[in-house]
Amino acid sequence: MSGKLQKLGVIAGNGALPGLVVEAAQKQGYEVCVFGIIDAYDLMLEIDHKIHLQRLGQTLRTIKKNKCKEVVIVGGVTRPNLFRFTPDFGTMKFVARLALEAKKNGIGDDVVLRTLVSVFEENGITIRAIKDIIKDIMAPAGVLTKSKPSNKNEIDIERGRIVTDTIGDLDIGQCCVVCRGQVLAVEGPEGTDEMLKRVEQLCQAMRGSVTKREGVLVKLPKTNQDRRIDMPTLGLTTIENASLAGLAGIAFAGEETQLIDADACIKRADELGMFLKGLKP
Repeated sequence: MSGKLQKLGVIAGNGALPGLVVEAAQKQGYEVCVFGIIDAYDLMLEIDHKIHLQRLGQTLRTIKKNKCKEVVIVGGVTRPNLFRFTPDFGTMKFVARLALEAKKNGIGDDVVLRTLVSVFEENGITIRAIKDIIKDIMAPAGVLTKSKPSNKNEIDIERGRIVTDTIGDLDIGQCCVVCRGQVLAVEGPEGTDEMLKRVEQLCQAMRGSVTKREGVLVKLPKTNQDRRIDMPTLGLTTIENASLAGLAGIAFAGEETQLIDADACIKRADELGMFLKGLKP
């Protein structure tokens, strides 16, 4: 890229990633404009404008007014209930398109996000992937920790791959927990960490413990998801929750999973006696 970099818009949900993207973009010389999603963005994050998920037309006008032709959408957010708000005209058009897509493909996250991306692109706004801004965020394939998966863990991983591929094809979730060959949980709209908390509530006869770890979390991208805005992500919170659930480790898609603060994650997994393994395609 020659000359002055494009002005970059960052649409920020919750978690640490939005701040990391802003910092990395600024170091690369981007002028950054941060749009905080109301009821989602981290209040410690310095934002330029607040936006509402249920005011899509207004959001697009705000982005254009700030001359952001490239945007990164980053951070977690709870999907709004489309039937409990008064939409603006842009949102009404978006919901109408979703209704048509739902007749063909259902109304999972992939459909919502792909439709959202198409609306941005039709308005002259390019969606950038996080990995375009934070170059080293993708976790490699292979075992990253001192602990390695046992033969029993590997059997659980393979079963987890089958389950996660299946729920991914159905646009349900990106991960599951398997222990001794038994599927203990699959991810739904609540997200990975809430799923792990459900596993923690199971009796220890069904799962491992912090003193005798068993079972694995398997996390993989869905087959048809848009990798620019919905990559599988792991961080310290997920490692801590997997530990509390008594799991032996986490297996994820190597080169296709965002690992937030990799050094800290690996160090903490080592302290807990857990493995982190990037799976080859």
